[in-house]
Amino acid sequence: MGIGMRIYLLIFWLCCVPNFGFASERPITIFAAASLQNAITELAQNYTDETGIKVHVSVAGTSTLAWQIQHGAPADIFISANKSWVDHLLNRNLLDPNSVSVIAENAMVLVARTGADARVSVLEGHWNSNSLIATAMIGSVPAGIYAKEVLDYYGLWDRLQSQVIQTDNVRSALRLVELGQVDFGLVYFSDAVASKDVQIVEQFPAHSHSLIEYHAALVGTKSSRNVQNFFNVLVSDRFADILLTNGFVLPQK
Repeated sequence: MGIGMRIYLLIFWLCCVPNFGFASERPITIFAAASLQNAITELAQNYTDETGIKVHVSVAGTSTLAWQIQHGAPADIFISANKSWVDHLLNRNLLDPNSVSVIAENAMVLVARTGADARVSVLEGHWNSNSLIATAMIGSVPAGIYAKEVLDYYGLWDRLQSQVIQTDNVRSALRLVELGQVDFGLVYFSDAVASKDVQIVEQFPAHSHSLIEYHAALVGTKSSRNVQNFFNVLVSDRFADILLTNGFVLPQK
């Protein structure tokens, strides 16, 4: 047998023998609402540092993530900023119904760039006709849906809709404010906490919008042991502590 054939057979054998040690298990993949970026990234990094198991975090608007899962994206865990997109995937048998857990709550705030003149008031219905306000997409992204509910509640939507700049997720809306490309943003309280470049102008009472709850669920009906172990941490007090430090509120049990 020639040297070339021996090398070929060795390579073939190494590729075919399972658990040889050259290939590592696929990273755990989390699809999380954009507002959770800081908190979930912190948890994922801590988990990897302690266990050596890689955790990949993909953040975007909840609606975008749900559509990606529906069309076959390889996610292991889905965290939504509202219940409707969880129900959307449950109705298509794409989530484990026994795993769905409420892990956090949030609030809506009006923010402006730090140091900006912010003499407006949604609560009192006062608004500058030249001011632009950034939100997430009002028709599909939870943060945008809540933002429109706030403006509707205070009778401002019809008046301000031409001044609303919609973005693909709440962090994009926050970024427009940080960059000074818009005057104000309607975002989550946790987003305002995460930014050093914005100031809170007003915080809105819970009755001015739907309850803002974050739901976590396992994707599919069978999860690996690694995925299940990480999910157990995700719904534990350990992640709850991280959520609290990032401006979220824990759900009442």
